[in-house]
Amino acid sequence: MKPISRSWYLAALSTALLIASAASAAWTVHGKRSASFKAVGPGGLSIVGTGSDVAVKDKGDAISISVGLNSLKTGIDLRDNHMKEKYLETGKYPTAVLLVDRAKLKLPTSGADIDGRLSLHGVTKPVHVHYSASGSGKQANVAGSLRINMKEFGISVPNYLGVTVKPDVDVNVEFDATDG
Repeated sequence: MKPISRSWYLAALSTALLIASAASAAWTVHGKRSASFKAVGPGGLSIVGTGSDVAVKDKGDAISISVGLNSLKTGIDLRDNHMKEKYLETGKYPTAVLLVDRAKLKLPTSGADIDGRLSLHGVTKPVHVHYSASGSGKQANVAGSLRINMKEFGISVPNYLGVTVKPDVDVNVEFDATDG
């Protein structure tokens, strides 16, 4: 169960960062960087994970947000190891990357939706991201969220002692950025 949650967290983080970066070619992530994912299972089971290994790159007509999957933590070392080694296979696929078309980004915005392409676990798929961006001058705060289905990215649904989480995972990312 726990390894799946991490996988979703990575996808969400990548998406949010990509969206935030797209507003300007020179945006740099600094200070606050938080990403979280939530996977749910039977009987109110909820697995939450967080991480902060995020990088943003301007690719000219697109913004790329990368998330290092080895930085994700759920608070339980054994679950984290299973997530990274058995499900995300971070030895082969160490990052998740979201690409968003720069021309489609709206900044600032109190809430907008954008489509992008998420690469996770060796698979690239279209994703839908909801984001907001606020700030003034050269400072911005960006937050984004998305839901992914781990099966669509070739990731097995985690199962531990017969308990399994749902394949859909919610991902949220928030960060501060500076232009220049």
